[in-house]
Amino acid sequence: MKFTSTLLLLVAVCHVILVDGGCTFKCSMVENILEKLFKSTGSDNCSHQKPKEIPAFSASMTNAKVLGATEILQFDKVWTNNGKDYDQNTGIFKAPFKGVYQFSFTVMSSNGKKLRVFLWHNGNRLVGVYPGIGYNEGTANIVLNLKKGDRVYVKCGGSDHGYIHTANGYWYSMFSGYLIHATK
Repeated sequence: MKFTSTLLLLVAVCHVILVDGGCTFKCSMVENILEKLFKSTGSDNCSHQKPKEIPAFSASMTNAKVLGATEILQFDKVWTNNGKDYDQNTGIFKAPFKGVYQFSFTVMSSNGKKLRVFLWHNGNRLVGVYPGIGYNEGTANIVLNLKKGDRVYVKCGGSDHGYIHTANGYWYSMFSGYLIHATK
């Protein structure tokens, strides 16, 4: 609506200039109007912050590991980390913007051992997988509404240890996420 009314005003001013003449003074006025028009329509007039780079990460585990009962998994082989919002030293993604995000993780249990892990959001357990015993994979996907600063991670969720299998060069276990769109 703002664009349409500004465009109509511009057409009316141009008509006055063409009919009345005096192009030198009035052409600069039209240039100023055009410049302001393009500045005001340069965005989609949203009041929320838009990312310059879409936050996205994907990381894998490089070594098999015995996990503590409440240990956060650290996916240390980083494939993508736009915005550097995933910390491979802690295994935690910290949301840089309020918005809708998609997360996914896949884990493989070790031969003859059990594994149960969950996706966590700010200390709250969400979706989980229990691949069973021995070289089985489990995958979970979820879409979340996050606030700026929210933390998302994968954590062992049993009362005992978990045994995760992976191998450098195969990367059976991984964690990824990305911003679908920022919100107000």
